[in-house]
Amino acid sequence: MSLTIKIDRVALDTIVQQNHPKRIVFNAPDGLLRETRAIAQELESSYDLQAIVIADPTYGSCDTVDGDAQRLGADVAFHIGHNVTVKKFGKITYSIDAVDDVSFATVTQKASDLLKDGGIKRAGLATFAQHVPELSRVSEILERNEISAVIGKGMGQLHDGQIFGCEFYPAFNIRDKVDVMLLLGQSMFHALGLCLSTGKPTYMLDPYLNEVINVSSVAEERLKKAVLSVYKAREAYRFGVIIGLKEGQIMTDQSLKLKKELESFGKVVQLIALREITADRINAMTDIEAFVQTGCPRISVDGYNFGKPVLSVPQTDALLRLLSGNEVSMEMFERKHWL
Repeated sequence: MSLTIKIDRVALDTIVQQNHPKRIVFNAPDGLLRETRAIAQELESSYDLQAIVIADPTYGSCDTVDGDAQRLGADVAFHIGHNVTVKKFGKITYSIDAVDDVSFATVTQKASDLLKDGGIKRAGLATFAQHVPELSRVSEILERNEISAVIGKGMGQLHDGQIFGCEFYPAFNIRDKVDVMLLLGQSMFHALGLCLSTGKPTYMLDPYLNEVINVSSVAEERLKKAVLSVYKAREAYRFGVIIGLKEGQIMTDQSLKLKKELESFGKVVQLIALREITADRINAMTDIEAFVQTGCPRISVDGYNFGKPVLSVPQTDALLRLLSGNEVSMEMFERKHWL
């Protein structure tokens, strides 16, 4: 089945007509890059302007290009597809929604049958940007099948029922009211985060393959690897604390705090800044034995092949407890956000 994501052209045209830009810039996730490029060409023809598409990857509303767009001489920039409650970032960047109108009816009925067979009567619903409008329809199907559906209230940039890869407020806040969590959409990335953050059995409802996938065992494996990294980091003497350079990931104060805390245990710590935290960049710093990074917590959790420990903030909190003489909690990711 082909993807059915639609970018909000009305919003794009309205912003262009209101601002009369001479040059515009786009950035979009890889899955929307082709359509974004096509729209950029259409706007060039329709409005007699210059359009530039920044083709670097973007992974969320933390990964905008307001500064880059200004350096490129743009009057307006568009960040595509990470739908949030905030409609403008920085000085010139507008958030443009993209919605997937794929139907969840069939896969939700399949999930309802599975849950009823397991005696489960209460399910929490969560999803990512493109499927937020489907939450109410899925809820109705579950309720018709005598399964109570709970959708958590949005907070900050998050709509009701929406989660990021690092923020889980709506789902976390209802975890005591449900038996399982259901993630709407084909995204193991979001499903694993949902499972680890809530501590609840989690099923991914894939509307494209019509599959209901229990992700709990995969989440358990990721958790074990994350815990192992914490214990390995305990033995390190030289640490690097990485400050992310992406626009929404610059956590300087938090990085300084973690540096000070590690130094209180006799560790030698250097502050490092990186835009992309990759194995190649980590391996180039041969004298540093372990890293802490405050940019994107998922870099440390999702199976990246680093040769050394590279800890997220939750893992670093666990490390500090370990250095204080306490054991690492297997619930270290059960929190509203991982930043």
